Amino acid sequence: MNRKLFLWPFSVAVFFAFGKINAQNSNGLIQDYYQKSGQLAQKNGTSNKTGVIILNEDPSKSLGVDIVNVQQTYDGLRVYNALGKLMIKGDKIISEKNDFKQNISVAGQGKSKERFSEDLLKQKLNLSEISKVDYLPNVYFEKNGVYVLAKELFVSDKKSADVWHIIADAATGEILTKDNLTVDCNFTHDNSSDSGEESHIEQHTGSGAQAVLGVGAMNKTTAGNLLVPSNASYNVFPLPVEAPTFGSRALINNPWDITVSPEGWHSDGTNSYTNTRGNNVYAYSDQANANTAGYSPNGGASLNFDFPYAEGRYINPFTHRDAAITNLFYMNNKMHDIFYKFGFTESARNYQTNNFANGGMAGDAVNAEAFDGSGLNNANFSSGYETVISGVTYLQAPRMQMYLWDRAQTTADPISRYKYNSPSTAVSRPKVMTGSASFGALLFEGQSVTGDLAVSVPADACTAPAAGSLTGKIAVITSTSCEYGLKVLNAQNAGAIGAIVYRPSTDTPVSMGGGASGSQVTIPAINIGKTEGLYMVGELGSGTTINATLGNDFNGFKHSSLDNGVIAHEYGHGISNRLTGQGYSCLSAANSAEQMGEGWSDFFALMLTTKPGDTSSLARGVATYSADQPSTGGGIRLAKYSPDFGLNNYTYARTNTVSGSHAIGFIWATMLWDLTWKYIEKYGYNSDVLASATSGNAKILQLVVNGLKLQACSPTFIDGRDAILQADAVGNAGADKCMIWKAFAKRGLGVNASAGVRATANDQVEDFTVPEECNTALATQDIKAADNKFIVFPNPTYDEFFVGNLDKSSQDVQIKMFDMSGKLVFSDARDPQSKKAISTKGFQKGVYMVHIKQGEKIQTEKLIVR
Repeated sequence: MNRKLFLWPFSVAVFFAFGKINAQNSNGLIQDYYQKSGQLAQKNGTSNKTGVIILNEDPSKSLGVDIVNVQQTYDGLRVYNALGKLMIKGDKIISEKNDFKQNISVAGQGKSKERFSEDLLKQKLNLSEISKVDYLPNVYFEKNGVYVLAKELFVSDKKSADVWHIIADAATGEILTKDNLTVDCNFTHDNSSDSGEESHIEQHTGSGAQAVLGVGAMNKTTAGNLLVPSNASYNVFPLPVEAPTFGSRALINNPWDITVSPEGWHSDGTNSYTNTRGNNVYAYSDQANANTAGYSPNGGASLNFDFPYAEGRYINPFTHRDAAITNLFYMNNKMHDIFYKFGFTESARNYQTNNFANGGMAGDAVNAEAFDGSGLNNANFSSGYETVISGVTYLQAPRMQMYLWDRAQTTADPISRYKYNSPSTAVSRPKVMTGSASFGALLFEGQSVTGDLAVSVPADACTAPAAGSLTGKIAVITSTSCEYGLKVLNAQNAGAIGAIVYRPSTDTPVSMGGGASGSQVTIPAINIGKTEGLYMVGELGSGTTINATLGNDFNGFKHSSLDNGVIAHEYGHGISNRLTGQGYSCLSAANSAEQMGEGWSDFFALMLTTKPGDTSSLARGVATYSADQPSTGGGIRLAKYSPDFGLNNYTYARTNTVSGSHAIGFIWATMLWDLTWKYIEKYGYNSDVLASATSGNAKILQLVVNGLKLQACSPTFIDGRDAILQADAVGNAGADKCMIWKAFAKRGLGVNASAGVRATANDQVEDFTVPEECNTALATQDIKAADNKFIVFPNPTYDEFFVGNLDKSSQDVQIKMFDMSGKLVFSDARDPQSKKAISTKGFQKGVYMVHIKQGEKIQTEKLIVR
């Protein structure tokens, strides 16, 4: 591991500058610096062949510096992942760190191919069809200690819409590294398995291709001035409401931030739209899994998106698709507007069709697909890419895919996914519980497949049944031995039109993941339990002909497009990927086993759905609505998010034993959540993160976004921590350095923690110590706690508030509340350990004065009740 990435001096006293260099622009400044600094020196004497190119430059308002990402070149070509990062203030470079290579020796190779054949790519990637291949300029890739000429390309799978980022040997086509740009979030609530096969959802979908002009577009010409947006209204679950189980819908008018969406949400500077399309997102239904724009609701000339909505056991979710797509459109726009204010701007590679002359690259608004036909119980995000290399623009727009989620089922009320047509003895059998597949045909409304059942030979279909042996049949397959996707693909290749996979040891079905082969499956598949599976096998073995139909009853299913937490999580992947390193593939689990992407996404979702009155004592689950849990449910992570070790005791060492990026990301988000409440304790809380940049929740959100911009490519937990400390040093003069160290050290990410080797998943070492200077500083803080001001939060409030920063003493606290006429409206005395909220329900909206007294300490604070 190149330690140069971790040498940032966090003490402000030693904050350094490389001095003023005579240059007219940042490129000249940077080139001059690297020529003089020796950072590109080669041990083999070929330093004259090395250089750097600028990938992007982002002026950060919150940090007061320009953040510049650069890449090392050798003999005019980029060196793969040899990235550097500089901070420039005025005309000075104040910080530089890099992962440049200093012993580049190029190997001899055969003749370089200009392009690879599609047949070769399909073979290498196990794809049946390719829709698009984009080539970037060649790179040098380190292989066995020497550098080989390699091609960098993006391959879009026509069947699954995966977009693979590939580095391949330019002569042989050997894949040197690959990464799927689509981040699948595995939001499944049933992931048990048989015999080690992958049964959890692991769909990789969403190419991010730009959609063509859709219904509702109205051409317009624009002059130099921006157009005033037309009024618009949306009936949605407004933030901070997380989902339907957390609150009610509301009709909101013109909810955009005019400073960051200057023509509102329905114009891209060239066209105005009356459907759910605009400059930041195009939201539509993709039931056919075509990865192209489908149906989108139209608000008419008045842009009135007020559509009916209801849900229940016997309500079909497609009845209310307009309401769901409208909420998806609203939430994507809110994510754009909120995070723009925190630095996810045009120059930081954000998502917009028109950048309105604010720099960066345009043409990549989010394609948000509701009711996606590629699976159930999931959601995903493909970040796409935008980069300029040697003056050539390479651009791929992002795609968000939101699925339906199945309802809870019981043996008395199973989810119906099949029915027997004959014989009568089969027709009369009671229905059993079934599981879905994340791959193959989903069979939306009115779609079904009918055929005779046939037992696969071999029974597990892990090796291919004889060609034609299942033609026109619905295959019956046991779930043991290999991945579900491979089983069904083999049956499909033998002619099957559908598949029923049964579990031979339990009657509890599972949701089936596709594994490596699922993307090639086009037939429907369901999962059932032991009893019904063995019945089918037994009857067919005795010569009985069984005819059945596969089809889905969606009544009672839920819209993930109504789950604001899940949408925020998905969009969060776009933020973290675009802000890290070169803006694509730097958060690949293939390059770093400590994959924190899921953690940043969970953190963003938690921050935006924190309600007025929430405190650190409220443990939070993730995706409880979509997972068919109550709002107080455990969610879909290893534990609830809470600073309380009695509820969540996960520390850094647990990254060695948990499995998968979701579990690892959960531990990272746990650390960020702990730090959040330290910021709120110190700076207070505002339920609107944009209302005050000085509130604790706004400060921590800004800090984390800045940390993303400053961290290295393929970051470890150590990198993430150090980038946050650096962001505090640069943007806040290190004022919260010790508080940050203490929060991370609490979870084992202290001074002596070690990430080990990036690509190794189980060599992390935890440590609970903080810098020595912080031991003294923290002790001083405790001594001076009596001098701290009381905190009244949230402020403004809607229904309750809290008083914080109370002395750790035995003295009671007296709290009195007066209206502006001086009338006493509330009085209470409590011990200092009390965390009880003070209710403002029934109070008139307006301004009140809160009088707080503890011992000799007296303070009066203004409180706004809304």
